[in-house]
Amino acid sequence: MQYRKLHDADFDAATAFLANHAATSMVLRGNLRTAGIERRRHPLSGNWFGEVAKDGSISAIIAQFGNGNVFVEAGDQSSIPMALTEVFAADPLKPVAGVFGSADPAQDVVGQLGLEDAGFAINASDVLYELDLSHLIVPQNARADDFQMVDAEKIERNTLLRWLRAYEIEALGAEDTPGLDSKIASRLVQALDARCMWGLIVDGKPVSLSGFNATLPDMVQVGPVWTPPEERSKGYARILVAKTLLAVRARGVKRAILSTDSEAAAKAYEALGFQKIGHYRLALLQHAVSITPELV
Repeated sequence: MQYRKLHDADFDAATAFLANHAATSMVLRGNLRTAGIERRRHPLSGNWFGEVAKDGSISAIIAQFGNGNVFVEAGDQSSIPMALTEVFAADPLKPVAGVFGSADPAQDVVGQLGLEDAGFAINASDVLYELDLSHLIVPQNARADDFQMVDAEKIERNTLLRWLRAYEIEALGAEDTPGLDSKIASRLVQALDARCMWGLIVDGKPVSLSGFNATLPDMVQVGPVWTPPEERSKGYARILVAKTLLAVRARGVKRAILSTDSEAAAKAYEALGFQKIGHYRLALLQHAVSITPELV
């Protein structure tokens, strides 16, 4: 095996490998499809590293993107090979802001990078869910005229910024600092440009938000989903998620995935037909950590 940086010539092999592990590699698949491997000036470009066989096939990937987040896919292996982590550590794009992937391999990489004792905003093993959209259970009132789904751009910008800020703090453990505002503003611009976020309007008022944080022609990854506390326990998020999935199903999307560590959210997703298929780790550091080969 070779453990090396990937190049444009590895695009097809990387695509084929990730497609065989679609549920745990949606962000990797989406970024690869959109930005390729060596389009350095694209917002979704990154540094890609792989375990590559003599025939060019790939069996594990580590990639880091411009926001500092590292995504791992171990494929059929129980962990990322240490030799692959060492190659990544010798040439990181940026300080590491977080590690994402199947729960155990991602936690192994946290350890391999020497980050076990680093301060984490969140290090959670979420339950991973999948849904064949032909089996989507649509809430009885989801198609009622009382519930209107609109593009997020039709909701007041300050409301979106406030909701996304609250989501980052509650769901992802972000620090409530002024620096969070610029991060949220940038993320909102990207979501509005991609038209991958929607709101639910009830009695003329926005009450819930849902989006896709990764999209492919055949599959979507749901998130973020946010309902302000004063509007919870009314079924709004479940109705909105159902509406978004109905819309993409009509465009030919076949599957959806999501992850959560919230029991209340899990019940809502299970009511839509989502089934547990594993665990997915979100390990977000409080502050990005520079990685050097000596630390590995």
